[in-house]
Amino acid sequence: MWLFQQGQPDLSLLGEIASIQRDKDGICPNFNMEDPEVKKGGKPAVTRTWYCLRDPKNGSLVEEMTACSDCVAHINIIFPCLKPLFAPVADGQALLATCDLMTQGDGQQRCLEYVDKIASVAESTLETKTRDVTPLIDFVKKWGPVPACQKGKLVTGEKQYSFQSLGSEFTACEDCYLKYMEPLYSSSPQPAILSQLKAEGPHPNGFMCDLFSPRLQSYFTDVCRTNDLSTFRQKLQARNNKMQELNIQLGRMKQEYQQLKMQENMHMSQMRIAQSQATTASIQWNVSGWIGPPIDWTMTNAQMAKASEKAMQAAIIKDNMTAMEREWADHWK
Repeated sequence: MWLFQQGQPDLSLLGEIASIQRDKDGICPNFNMEDPEVKKGGKPAVTRTWYCLRDPKNGSLVEEMTACSDCVAHINIIFPCLKPLFAPVADGQALLATCDLMTQGDGQQRCLEYVDKIASVAESTLETKTRDVTPLIDFVKKWGPVPACQKGKLVTGEKQYSFQSLGSEFTACEDCYLKYMEPLYSSSPQPAILSQLKAEGPHPNGFMCDLFSPRLQSYFTDVCRTNDLSTFRQKLQARNNKMQELNIQLGRMKQEYQQLKMQENMHMSQMRIAQSQATTASIQWNVSGWIGPPIDWTMTNAQMAKASEKAMQAAIIKDNMTAMEREWADHWK
């Protein structure tokens, strides 16, 4: 897509990206696959030189988004017409921060939205021969402070939105509120259910967003159209009941799976011990000069059979877990 937007006649741009000479800070910390935070889909905080967009209106840095030198280098190569788009923070001093530009996990969608805005500015710049980064600046200022939706995971320490008549049966995160609920205030006629909408501070027990998936968004669209709170509640309750049932079943099956894998490993260890003992006994006969009996693999084969049995049982449970997760994704998520 970027090659097409830049009007590249060949794949030389990919070659330029692949041959980037990184500075002393190295790769983007979000792609350090050994970092525990990255493994969880998060953004690790590291000390290095950081960059921000500069607001042309007043010359100040837009601190709602920080980017590492590696990501900035990629943007400069892909969209050369925008250079210099980023400026170093604190005159290039090494500071502790996170990279918000190229992220994985739940923040990946926000990353794509940032890059899409940058691409739009670049395309406009090439067409008009004038660089106007205002749309990008406005987007970053609006969305940079908003935590990305956790998509079904427990959310703690964040603002939430709910309806008075539904209580805790419906909660939405700020990200989804701004995308799917706030625009409805300017619609005509305005959905009646919005009169019940209220913003709340962080709940001590946290919450899960009920607006992150296309299915949940369709539930919300229906209640906005019909104002049928009873049906909306029934759909949410049925989904929540199914989720609780599934979590209990998956938890039990996961525990059983882990136990079977432990038993498989135990029998494999015992098989290796029996194999070693049988081999040693045969060697001792040979050293003695006597012709011994054939190697007795009875214990070895028995332990191997038990290990295979446990492995097969574990595989069946794993397949059942996958089927349940697929059912949730296809019919309930």
